[in-house]
Amino acid sequence: MRTFDMIVVGAGIGSGSLVYNLLKLGFKGSVLVVDRLDALAQGPSAFSAGGFRNLWTTSINQQLCSKSIDMLKGYKAEIGVSCGFKQTGYLFTYYAKAWERIPDAAGIWAENGVNFELWKPEQIEAKIPGLKCGIDHMDPDVAEYIEFEPIVGGVFGKDCGAFDPSQAAVGYFEKSAEFANKPAIQLRAEVLKVLFDTKGRAEGVVIKDASGTEETIKGGIVALCSGPWTNQLLERSGVPQDHRMPIICQKRMLFITDFPDQNPKWLEIPMSIIDKGIYFKEEAGNLMIGRAKHDSPDTFDAEFEPDYYVQEVNLLMQERIPSTSVCKLKSGWASFYDTVTDDHNAILGWHEEHSGLLLQVGYSGHGAMESPAAGLCLAELVVTGKYQTIDCSPLRWSRFREKQLVHEKIVI
Repeated sequence: MRTFDMIVVGAGIGSGSLVYNLLKLGFKGSVLVVDRLDALAQGPSAFSAGGFRNLWTTSINQQLCSKSIDMLKGYKAEIGVSCGFKQTGYLFTYYAKAWERIPDAAGIWAENGVNFELWKPEQIEAKIPGLKCGIDHMDPDVAEYIEFEPIVGGVFGKDCGAFDPSQAAVGYFEKSAEFANKPAIQLRAEVLKVLFDTKGRAEGVVIKDASGTEETIKGGIVALCSGPWTNQLLERSGVPQDHRMPIICQKRMLFITDFPDQNPKWLEIPMSIIDKGIYFKEEAGNLMIGRAKHDSPDTFDAEFEPDYYVQEVNLLMQERIPSTSVCKLKSGWASFYDTVTDDHNAILGWHEEHSGLLLQVGYSGHGAMESPAAGLCLAELVVTGKYQTIDCSPLRWSRFREKQLVHEKIVI
């Protein structure tokens, strides 16, 4: 029977950061990383928009994202390869009622050293080609029907931007291979269940490889970086309902189009969020556009829906940016968020009911931007017994039981 000091379930950016930072901090044990796909970082990490920002109103999210930005900024120098890091900024736009709450958030950002600016409508229009903050250009009946209002202001995060989470994950794993106790990587292998001893401590896993052969593997620590599949795994493992995660799987889609015109400013736009949650950024000389469906069900349906872009996303977007009416869909994809229903924030740290079970799940769409720092913090927890860089205890599993939820006030 194979035995490892740590078994990591999942091979995305979260587990990549965890494994690399463990070894960097001097972890001398053996590590096995198991993933059901054919290559590293081919799950949600590969399909993320890759945006990062530190515009949050909770201290834990601000700290994790600010630290991750610093780590990504120095990623190429430390890891030796690029992760596509670009600090092109992050722009949130607001209607009048929401804008009234921004001064309170701005105070929090200023206190925490966040590098931001409050923009007037003319600054927003100057940054995004063709965007009109007013609604005078819209048919009044249409504007009323779709509930559009004038954009009265924006928040621009100057240190924010985007990167390639999949590329970053692969770089972490490849750099980990330079250590004497380099991790073993087993792909095309599904973790069927986590094994627990009679006291509830995690003590290994059962996997099934590509040939269908099942194998029991012992592990001193089992680290779950298993995203929206976490509860399925825990249920198969016999973990009772009240010891699982308040996580559902929600489909998210991204759409790739041409730029609407030849204005060179499109190549420099920040990640931008406009009406009805539509967001977009430059992606390899194209526009990447997304918008979450409201009340998306708990589903593992990964079917890409081109009609959603045509009938809902673009119809709304062209009202705010008329030139985008010509943006034809070129490609796109669907992937998943592991959404925490209670407060839409990650679950990090030891499971209080199952010692030896390390959690890095439930990022709720924040995983790409938070997991570089979260992986470091969890590695510190394992190696030293406590958090060093950032106290991630606000994101502990027991917060749900203790009613100590982490709620964002302005943005999620």
